[in-house]
Order: sequence, then C-alpha cells, then structure tokens
Amino acid sequence: MTADANGNDVGAVGVPVTGRIGFAPIDTAFPTPVEGASRTLVLDPAFKIPGLLTDDGGFEWTLEPDGDALVFWQEGHSLPSGLAKVTLVCKFAQTDEIVRGIIRGKTADVNGYMTIDGGGTSKRYVIFTEEIFKNGTIRRRVAANAGISGVKEEKSERGKVLGYEGTFSIDRSALLDNEHLGEWLIPASDVPTGG
Repeated sequence: MTADANGNDVGAVGVPVTGRIGFAPIDTAFPTPVEGASRTLVLDPAFKIPGLLTDDGGFEWTLEPDGDALVFWQEGHSLPSGLAKVTLVCKFAQTDEIVRGIIRGKTADVNGYMTIDGGGTSKRYVIFTEEIFKNGTIRRRVAANAGISGVKEEKSERGKVLGYEGTFSIDRSALLDNEHLGEWLIPASDVPTGG
C-alpha cells in the first residue's frame, strides 16, 4: 500500500508476528550496520537464544530521559539532562539452562543445581533483538552494555506456562557512539505486504 493524502499508510504499521532475542557476553562483537541490514543475518554463535517467549512476553522497551532539564535564563531554551533510563522487559517461556543462565548470570553444575542470589548479578551482556512484522519489515536492535536488573517469576499454575519476566537495564556504550541502542529498520521491499 501507499500513503494517502494525509500520510496514512496501513502497510507501514508494525504488527509483530515473530522474532527472537539473543544474549552474548559483554565484549562479543555484534553485527555491523551493513551486516545487520541483511535479511539473511546469521548471529555469532556466542549469542544464546532463549527460545520461546510467552504470548504476552514480547519486547517492551522504555527509553525515557531522567533528571531535570538544564533551563536557561532566556525563556524557551533548555537542554535535556543527558541522563536516561533505558530498559528492556521480556518474558521467557522456556525453563532450561539457557534461560536460567541468562537470568541468574551463572551456570548450573552437573546436577542441574545452582544457588540463587535474590540481589541479582553483575553480569553484563550484549543483547540483540529481532522483530518481524506482518508486512515483512524487520526491526533489529542491539544494546552493547546491558545487565539484568530484575526477575519476576510467573505464578505456578496447573496447565499454564511458567514464565520468567526479565528486566534488563541498558547503559550507554562507546561501541554505539556513547548511546544506548543501535537499530535497523529493514523494509519489506521485495516481500508482498498482503492485505
């Protein structure tokens, strides 16, 4: 579809139908701008893919300024504080060693046993996300300096998925021009949009 006279284009609406998320150790190389723009991108094997997410567990990003703006004497002039609170929340559906390793920041022993510190872990990650929209567009993001700031386990109910809601804090990275995220938006130029 094309936009109407008012700029409205339903073909440009992002309706996620699938996607993935990957976690790698903090210094792992992530896709370059050119590599990330490829529709056939293959991630470095260092990225662990935690598999299925819960039905309501897709990527929930928050990017918000923090702190008071710097206000000048001349009315109408100000600068943002430069501080920000950037987080990613998603809900893992699988209960396996990949998910446990990500949310706990450690590896279980040969018996499948690990101790858990409710205060969290200081482990840092590179996070890569990919969302594929119904119209064929792909949105990818990379955060080069992230850590888990909270885990909420879903209530254990008979016949329901036991999900793990992970909240990840995203910090600035010199690898991303001292910003929080890198983002690709790959249009569905050769993919039928359907209607």
